[in-house]
Amino acid sequence: MVNYAIVGGGRLARHFSRYFQYLGIPHSRWTRDSRSRFNTSSLTDAEQRLRETIADADRVMLLVSDAAIAALPRQYPFLFDKQLVHCSGALSIPGIAGAHPLMTFAEHLYPLETYQSVPFLLESGNAFSDLLPGLPNPHFEISVENKPRYHAMCVMAGNFTQLMWQGIYQRFEQQLGLPATALQPYLEQVTRNFIQAPESALTGPLSRDDRQTIERNIHSLDGDALRDLYLAFVNFYQQGEKPAQRLEQVI
Repeated sequence: MVNYAIVGGGRLARHFSRYFQYLGIPHSRWTRDSRSRFNTSSLTDAEQRLRETIADADRVMLLVSDAAIAALPRQYPFLFDKQLVHCSGALSIPGIAGAHPLMTFAEHLYPLETYQSVPFLLESGNAFSDLLPGLPNPHFEISVENKPRYHAMCVMAGNFTQLMWQGIYQRFEQQLGLPATALQPYLEQVTRNFIQAPESALTGPLSRDDRQTIERNIHSLDGDALRDLYLAFVNFYQQGEKPAQRLEQVI
């Protein structure tokens, strides 16, 4: 069986470690001592621990920040003796294979079924069974040129929705005096509708071309950053609808 070494101490490293535990895949893990940048002896200790961690590894997962992915092998060139794999969705680095897990990783760990459902995006020309042997996940290829655009879309789909929902949660409680939890059934059903039938999931005034309601919505948000966000979504929607008159011209 293939042995893995995980380099990193953040969320992604913890999630991969749990996934390997579920699958019974042997692995070791290295994290840099937080004192190492101040203490020369700690630097030596960090390198020694890293050498020991990867000694028996067939694959070394660099599960660190994007800035550190290229910096670590420069600092520890012996890493290149191993097959290195990073999980950045945006970067392509010579000598380090990319395999991006298309998933959001929260503080809490997930059940096995969730990890097994995660799709991996590989840079074209790499075989999933070569990079991540032992993992049963779905996988797809993407060209190096398309990775930044792909990652931008992932950020918008996952992170931007979180920002919007968090902001609306706060406004429900602070401006309307309503419990934010009142939104949960609505958001859960919106998500289910999109997963089940994305082409018909849109509801509300945009889908009905209800311009009066849209204008009232926008006017009600005067002085709030959500107004610009609302308009941006209207404009995004209208790009495909080719309306006779753009809303921002009549507001």
